[in-house]
Amino acid sequence: MRKFLFHYSPLALGALVAGLATAQAADAAVRGGFRSVQGPRGHGYIAQRSVNRVPGATTANRSLQTNSGRGFDTTRQTTYGDGALTNQVDRTYNNGATASRTGSVVKTGDGSVSIDRSHTGVAGNTQSEWSTIYRTDDGVGRTRNFSTSNGRSAAVTGDVSFNDGTATVNRSVTTGSGASASSTRTYSRGQ
Repeated sequence: MRKFLFHYSPLALGALVAGLATAQAADAAVRGGFRSVQGPRGHGYIAQRSVNRVPGATTANRSLQTNSGRGFDTTRQTTYGDGALTNQVDRTYNNGATASRTGSVVKTGDGSVSIDRSHTGVAGNTQSEWSTIYRTDDGVGRTRNFSTSNGRSAAVTGDVSFNDGTATVNRSVTTGSGASASSTRTYSRGQ
């Protein structure tokens, strides 16, 4: 089950939330690049990339083609503003197969952050996750759910509370099949 979960490091999540709070509209700008690498025995590839930035949105196109005929084209569209960031990535391979992923992060007025992510693979399989991080009276909490197109799902709740030099971590998991588990641990601050 673990391989279907998306993971967020505290550092990456903090950087993303900080970016939401401080993102400024940029002047329109277009940048691009081209790279050709050729090696022995006919091995090599050609890569191209272009980025178009306008206030509140960025569109990036990237392609890679190898001398052996393999390759893909990718388009990434990102919009941001008013405490929200959304991202859509679509990839098309030379054989016609496609894959995509979407994501959004929304910071609300009460200080909570909502995160939604989904992925569709080349075989049509999907994975989705949605979660909320929020403040509590004495710490922080999080609810998290995920589901896959093959019928797997789980709901995870957890919180950390701080009191008198200790931190107490509560966590519970319930799967779509009805199995559940929970745990509580208390740590001395500084451990």
